[in-house]
Amino acid sequence: MNNVKTVFLYGSDTEHTAQVMPRLIKCLNAADISVSETLDESVDLIIVVGGDGTFLRMLRDHSFPKIPIAGLNTGHLGFFMEYMPSELECFVLDIKSGNYSLHDLCPVETIISADGRVDRIKAINDVVVKKNASGIVHLNLAIGANHIERFSGDGLLISTPAGSTSYNYSVYGGIVDPRVRVLQVTPIAPMNTSAYRSFTTGVILPPDLSVMIEPEVKGTPGLVIVDGAEYWYDHLQSVETAYLKETVRLVRKPDYEYWTWVAQKFI
Repeated sequence: MNNVKTVFLYGSDTEHTAQVMPRLIKCLNAADISVSETLDESVDLIIVVGGDGTFLRMLRDHSFPKIPIAGLNTGHLGFFMEYMPSELECFVLDIKSGNYSLHDLCPVETIISADGRVDRIKAINDVVVKKNASGIVHLNLAIGANHIERFSGDGLLISTPAGSTSYNYSVYGGIVDPRVRVLQVTPIAPMNTSAYRSFTTGVILPPDLSVMIEPEVKGTPGLVIVDGAEYWYDHLQSVETAYLKETVRLVRKPDYEYWTWVAQKFI
């Protein structure tokens, strides 16, 4: 995509972001790129200034927009944030000249039946089902139309390849190349007893299968965490997660290579 003329800025509320924003706007103005105060049809590119959490909040706040998104990292790890503030001038020149690549991220939708209603929530990283912050939860897991296990432990986590390096990684799930479109179901502190037999490692699924998680006793309280946002339900019935057909388009440098990026972030 060339000829970026108008951008929309979305930033975190940190001091670092507050310092970077005026410099960014100055560089954009110098490149004859205007800044829109609203995300509308005139916007060619969304620029997120912050960390991965800021990126995820922007997606939630603006309903997973189809407009390409570029990240300027003022946070910590910054897996979605391609550029650093020290590269600000280079960043603006790249988006002005079209010197970048676009990578598609595939979101999922989680359908939560609870408290007499149905919530539909999109995610780009992961979905977690727990009892609460620390309690043991008993869950039934089904993949497609097949019941798989009665789970006992801290919870179950469903991650996309994009989310495989997030919470999933911390509970010993596998890192998945985003060019492979799969879902991963990873147990969180599973307990294997005579009553409950659970997978102790992640399970990799093809993209056409959904994952259904239900409390063993339907209607009991439950916590569902979608891309880090917590949703508490007094009477949780079921949580079903499946891929959507839409994509989120992320700006990367033209020489971006996933495994080099992973090595830089983790090794």
